[in-house]
Parts: sequence; structure tokens; C-alpha cells
Amino acid sequence: MHTPSTRLVAFGAFAALCLGAAEVQAANLNTADFIAACVKDPVVTEDPTLAEAKVTPEAYCQCVAGKLEESNVPQTDVDMLVKMHNEDITDADADAFPKLDDLLVANEGYEDACRQSLGISLDDTDMEEFPTEEEIPDEGMTEEDDAPADPPADGDDKPQE
Repeated sequence: MHTPSTRLVAFGAFAALCLGAAEVQAANLNTADFIAACVKDPVVTEDPTLAEAKVTPEAYCQCVAGKLEESNVPQTDVDMLVKMHNEDITDADADAFPKLDDLLVANEGYEDACRQSLGISLDDTDMEEFPTEEEIPDEGMTEEDDAPADPPADGDDKPQE
């Protein structure tokens, strides 16, 4: 028969085995290619907020790589992020990687966490901004051009000849 202490020891051994496996996965994660691709990505190298915060692209990319390791991201995801930074993602890649959108959203979270921890501005550089109504040029339109056409009077819906 199993005593409560035997069960506790077995559970503890199982937990240690699981935690050890997670550490092995993180230890085996190769982020060198990710860091190299990230450091060369113009989106990163030309980001003015990095310079303002006096953070090098390498320090930023190493931070993101660390977040990938902390989150136990699989190597296939890291490899896809390498392709993203190298702008090598093809339609075939996207089709073969059904959770690409989820990965990109998660990556934005890792990047934002690094921006915050490194003191980099969390501006909306990755958000597409649409002009407000006031910013749209008038281009010579008058209110009459923009007004809806008057409906035809009753019995007058035939085209004029």
C-alpha cells in the first residue's frame, strides 16, 4: 500500500522531473540566429526610441531573446521570428504555421516588456495611424459635392431623354 508520505515523495520527484525538462528545453533554445537577425533588422536599428534611451539594438534584441527563453517558446517559433526579422516569411511559411498571428502578438508582448524594462518609450510605432478628418486635405470639394443627390420626384424616376 502507498502511504501519504510515499505519494508525496513520488509527486515531488515527478514535479522535479517536469521542472528539469522545462529547464532543458530553455537551455537548448538557440537564440543566436534570432539576435543576429534582430540586430540587423532596420525596424530595430532605425528605431529612434532606442537611441533616445541610449539602448543598443543588441541589448534590446538580447532582452527579447531572454523573454523568449523565459516563456519557453519552442525553437520553431524562434526560427519563424528569425525569418520575420530577415523578411523571409513566405506564403508557404504562413500556411504551414497556423499560429503565426498568435506568435507575432506574443512577440510584441516580449518587445514591449523589454522596452519597459530598458526604459525605452512605448510609442505606437507599430500601429498604423489613420489621419483624422481634420488632417484629410479638402482637395477643392464643396459641401454640394459631398451632399447626397436629391431623390427624384414621384413619377419622375424615368431617365430624361
